[in-house]
Amino acid sequence: MKSWFRRVNTIIRSMELTALLILAYFAWLAVALRKRQRTVQGPWLFLLRAFFPNWQFFHGLGPAPRLWVRAQDRQSQWSNWHPVYPRLPRQAWHLLHNPTVNLALSHQNLVEHLATDVHDLAENADIRDCVSYQLVTRLARNAVEGTCWADTPLVHQPDGTRPVAFQFEVRLLRLGQPGEEQLLLSPVMALRP
Repeated sequence: MKSWFRRVNTIIRSMELTALLILAYFAWLAVALRKRQRTVQGPWLFLLRAFFPNWQFFHGLGPAPRLWVRAQDRQSQWSNWHPVYPRLPRQAWHLLHNPTVNLALSHQNLVEHLATDVHDLAENADIRDCVSYQLVTRLARNAVEGTCWADTPLVHQPDGTRPVAFQFEVRLLRLGQPGEEQLLLSPVMALRP
């Protein structure tokens, strides 16, 4: 019985914190809009893009970007490519409160923003300077290092060894067509010891 009460208490605290953060965000945005003559610009806007859905699906059905990662072990052997978008089992209470899947959707939203930035990139610009690239790099690093959504690991490490390097790739999945198209391949990046 205590376990049930503890779980309900945790959910209520999580909901309160979520509501407080959303309220603070919109209050801050309202103040910024009043000071900036109804235009919101600056690098801080890109840090808040996870709050905004990518509305490009209204322009037509197109390819869906997906994040894939792989890891290198100490013997310089690469793992297979793994998708970073776990599907979690649905539960009835998720209709009211579902922060875990919301987090997964915001991470997928980051990947979609990166795909948009790749398409909109100026000719001589470097994608590594974009905030969306840096955020997706962190997401890929966390996936390879064993971070979990709820009880589901982002990437399953079969032997439990700690990788020394990683690489990520954004692929475009075209609905109704076989295969995927590579949009972006990152350089090999070392993991922290």
